[in-house]
Amino acid sequence: MNEDFLNPSYPSVPIRGQGEQDIPNIVAQIDPKTIIDNLNHALKGEYFNKESSEWLTNPSGSPLVNDSCRGFIISYLDGILTNNTTMANIDEKKLTSLMESVIETITKNFVTRLEEFGFVPKGRNYKTQRYENKGTPDTASMTMVANMVYKVCFLVFTRALKGQESIRIFKSLSMVDPMNYGMSSPQQQQKGWLRKITGL
Repeated sequence: MNEDFLNPSYPSVPIRGQGEQDIPNIVAQIDPKTIIDNLNHALKGEYFNKESSEWLTNPSGSPLVNDSCRGFIISYLDGILTNNTTMANIDEKKLTSLMESVIETITKNFVTRLEEFGFVPKGRNYKTQRYENKGTPDTASMTMVANMVYKVCFLVFTRALKGQESIRIFKSLSMVDPMNYGMSSPQQQQKGWLRKITGL
């Protein structure tokens, strides 16, 4: 399986910030939604063609999961993986707790929504959304998709381990250059770029 979607290529962050015009670029670099969007394409059965710079359907023409399962996964990740996540400061114990929470959530939803997510054959009342969850589950697909979600979450959570992402960003931004920030106070400068990074 091609896992390039787990490792998007970001331009290097400058060692010395060039003022507020750099902030949107830095925010784009750290935004987990890029990884989530790549996962969304992968679940659709698409891959990124570097030569044509576009997403193409895989040769089988089949998605990895149905729309219901994909919609659940992307909505769930959108809620827990944000810029605030990467800018947090967590330790190993908290990282373990977060991953356990993700594993529990995915496992319970996959097991209780087998038919809805397409892991067992459709029942007689599938169209009316009365799911029977009968049949032998496609455990291979369930494991593959679950591991894709776990890897995405782990990659984002580890960026917040010991606050390494926020430390990297803070070091990259210079807040002492009056040519870039004008005559505003350090407090005003900090409030401005922090709002752009965290959305608060």
